[in-house]
Amino acid sequence: MAGPLFEAIDAEFAADFAKYLYLNPFEEEASVAARRRLATMDLGLSDEEERRPPVPDVQRPGIDRVVRRVEALLGRLRERIQAGASPQGYEEQRRLEALITGAVSFRHFEGRRPIREAGDGTHRVPSYRAFLEGFREFTSLGCELSEFFRKPAHAFAVYFQLFRSFDLIFELVRGNSRPVRRLRAEIWHSIFPHELQLYGSLLYDRMHDVTTLILGPSGTGKELVATAIGLSRYIPFDAKRERFTEPLAGAFHPVNLSAMPRDLIESEMFGHCAGAFTGAVKDREGWFEKCDLGHAVFLDEIGELDESVQVKLLRVLQSREFYRVGESEPRRFAGKVIAATNRDLGREIAAGRFRQDLFYRLCSDLVKTPSLREQLDDCPDDLPFLVRLIATKCLGERAWPEQIDWLAGLTVRWIESSPELGTDYEWPGNFRELEQCVRNVMVRGEYHPQPIPILPTGVEDAVSLPKPNRRSPLERLFARIRATDMTLDELLENYCSLVFARSSHLTEAARRLGKHRTTIQNRIKPELVEQYSDASRP
Repeated sequence: MAGPLFEAIDAEFAADFAKYLYLNPFEEEASVAARRRLATMDLGLSDEEERRPPVPDVQRPGIDRVVRRVEALLGRLRERIQAGASPQGYEEQRRLEALITGAVSFRHFEGRRPIREAGDGTHRVPSYRAFLEGFREFTSLGCELSEFFRKPAHAFAVYFQLFRSFDLIFELVRGNSRPVRRLRAEIWHSIFPHELQLYGSLLYDRMHDVTTLILGPSGTGKELVATAIGLSRYIPFDAKRERFTEPLAGAFHPVNLSAMPRDLIESEMFGHCAGAFTGAVKDREGWFEKCDLGHAVFLDEIGELDESVQVKLLRVLQSREFYRVGESEPRRFAGKVIAATNRDLGREIAAGRFRQDLFYRLCSDLVKTPSLREQLDDCPDDLPFLVRLIATKCLGERAWPEQIDWLAGLTVRWIESSPELGTDYEWPGNFRELEQCVRNVMVRGEYHPQPIPILPTGVEDAVSLPKPNRRSPLERLFARIRATDMTLDELLENYCSLVFARSSHLTEAARRLGKHRTTIQNRIKPELVEQYSDASRP
C-alpha cells in the first residue's frame, strides 16, 4: 500500500543526520550542535562526548550507535518502498541518499583510517569487494537513486577522498588552538564545497577550477596548507583492477618563485621551445604542462612575479590556456593553482607592483595562516606539543620516546627560563624560528634570537630608502620587452639612453650603435640616462 516514505520521527532523524553528515567536520560549533541534536534522540551521548572535537583514528563519539539506527531505518524504508511508497520531492530524496551514504561510508571507512603518514602517499585502502557488497545492500531499495549511487567505483573514490582528506589535514596542520582549528576548517572548504552532497555528483571534477590563495606571515606553514589541499584530490578508482588510477602522492608541484632567477621563472612555469632564447637547445615542459587533471601547482611567493608574467598567469586562470616561451600554439592547463605570499597584496596593488585583476582571480578561495603567537595566546599548551613534534623530526626515526621527551623538555625549559624568550616571546619567525630554537638547543644547549630590524609601516615605500624587492630599471625594461609592451620609438629611446649611460661620451655611444652622433643624441632622454647610469653598470 502506497504511503509516505518517512514517518514523522524518522523524517526528523533523517534531516538531522543529513545535516550532521554533510557539515564541515572541523567546524566545531556546528559539529557539536548537530551531535547534540542527534543525542536528544535517545542515542546515549554524554555531555563530555557531545563537546569533544573530532580526533583522527578514533570513531566519533556515539557514531556507531547512530549508524546502527541509520541501518535499521533503511531496513524499514525498504519495506515501505516495496509496499509502494517512494521519495516525494528533492528533500526526501536528499535525506534517503544521506542515510545510504552514512551507512556505507561509516561501515567501511570510519575507524579504518586510509592514511598513516603525512604527505608521502603511505596509505591503507579498505577492501573494495567488501565495500561493494555493502554498497549494493544499501542501494538496492527498489526506488530510483541519483546517478552517483549507480557508480560504485566512483562512490568508493569519493568516500575514500573524504576520509583521506580528513586525516591529511590533521597530520599536516598540528595544534589545538582555536586559530589552528579554524585553519583546518578553511582547508576543508578549499577541497570540498559548502554543500557537500553536490560534490560527488557535480563538483568532484570541477573544484580544480577554483584557485586558492594562502596568506600569512613567513614561517606559518603555508606550504603545509598547500600540500594538504593539493594531495587531498579526487582520484578515480578502477574497479576491474581494484586500484586507483594514479598514485596517491606525486600530484603536488611546489614552485618557489623567490628562489628562481627572474629571467627563468616564465620558462619554469610555462616551458619553452627550442631556440626561444640563448641556451634553449631543446623543448622543455613547464610546471603548468606537467600538471594533469586533479594535480596542483603551488606558486609560493606569488608577490615576487614580474608584471609581464602576472599577465600570462592571469590568462591561465581566465581561459585555462598558456603558451610556451617562443611558441604560438596554446596549450591547456588541467590542474589547480594554489598560490601563497607573506606580502600585503593590497599595498602591492596600491604601489603598482601587483595587478588588481590577478588578485581577484586568485582570491576566489582565501586561506589565512595564523602566527605562532596567535596560537600560543589562545592555547599555551601548544608550545610543548609543537616542540615535541619538532624534536621528533630532529632526532629521526631511530630515537627512543625518552630521548625525544628529553630534547623537548630541555627546549621548553630553556624557552621558559631565558630572559630573551620566556612565555611571552613574540616569535617573529613563527614556526620556522621555533624549529631553529629546537635545533640550537640540540646542538649548543641554548638559543639566542637574533635581532631583526623591523621598519614601521610605509617606510619601505619611502623614496629615500633602498628598495631591495623593487625591480631594477633594466629588469623593468626587459619585462616590458617580454610583454611586447613598448612602441619602437620607446625601445630605441631606452636602448640609446642605456648605451650612452655606459659610454664615456656621445661619440663612443654613436660608435657602439653604428649611427651618426646627431641621430643618437635625438634618441637620448636625460631621465632614462639617470636611471641607467647607476643601476645598470656592470
